[in-house]
Amino acid sequence: MGISVGKKIGNSVARNWVKRRIRQSLTELKPHLRQDCDFIVIARPPISGVSMADTKNNLMHILRLAHILLA
Repeated sequence: MGISVGKKIGNSVARNWVKRRIRQSLTELKPHLRQDCDFIVIARPPISGVSMADTKNNLMHILRLAHILLA
């Protein structure tokens, strides 16, 4: 699992904040993720105004589409 947050998100504080939110969401989803694959999450600029619940729901949706989320 890799997380990429570009400079378009904001300064280093904002980018680290986004990475922490994504990492926390993925940690909560870890028991439901396939263990036999690697993936990279690339954050785009609209992420900075999104709530934690929306971040997790968006990740769940994308991971289901990629057949990485088992539940």
